[in-house]
Amino acid sequence: MSTDPKVAVVLVTHDATAFLDQTLASITAQTRPADVLIAVDDNSSDGTADVLSTHGFDVHRATTSAPDVSTRIAQNFHQGLRLAERAGARIAVLGDHDDLWHRDRIEHQTGLLEQFPQTAMLASDGYLIDAHGAAVPGTIRTNFPIPANFNELTPRGKITYALRHSIATGGASALRLGALRDWSVPEGWLHDRWWSLAAVRADRFRSDTTAVIDYRLSPDQQVGLDTADQDAPHRWVGRKARQLRATARRARDVSSLARS
Repeated sequence: MSTDPKVAVVLVTHDATAFLDQTLASITAQTRPADVLIAVDDNSSDGTADVLSTHGFDVHRATTSAPDVSTRIAQNFHQGLRLAERAGARIAVLGDHDDLWHRDRIEHQTGLLEQFPQTAMLASDGYLIDAHGAAVPGTIRTNFPIPANFNELTPRGKITYALRHSIATGGASALRLGALRDWSVPEGWLHDRWWSLAAVRADRFRSDTTAVIDYRLSPDQQVGLDTADQDAPHRWVGRKARQLRATARRARDVSSLARS
């Protein structure tokens, strides 16, 4: 009997047909196929749900009623994790609707999660491509640098760095379900940002330099590489101070995470 962990692919979609066939073809061509294919579709009107079903995905209508985009996306992914857990999956591999998965992505990430069983979130790298699929210079990591020795830093050193820098892109990440007590995301946060902080705080985050996807830079995705001045400390501090003054809730969220 196989002892391999049950793996779920979790996608979140909304009117995604422009690139979806290419993304799904790369997922179904994996050297280690997923055991469960789950999609949470947020009110698509362009046939996205039909395309997903044709590729074998179990499609669920999004249940979120959040008005802001960040919270809505986060709640959709959280819904996907709950569905994966109900299906008996131990690992969830996250994906965006327009990226291309390298053929060994699932095999590589599940292998690392098994090699480092305390890991709750594994954040890998990705090459960059444009809307037409042509290579763009750089990678996710060159836009969001992480120290080469991040995995060897002290827990305090990791959380200090993570609080000031984005260290994970959801579309290139994999999660060990059950490794954190709570995968819910506070209002106003993106799922990958909050989960990476929670995993770092629990000393269950692992950075991986291997590129596992081609990350597509389309007009809708350009914000994904906005560094928010984190490479310019003085501007970053000013920006964050303004955000915290404007949104006391986010400050309380970070404070509660630090105390957990």
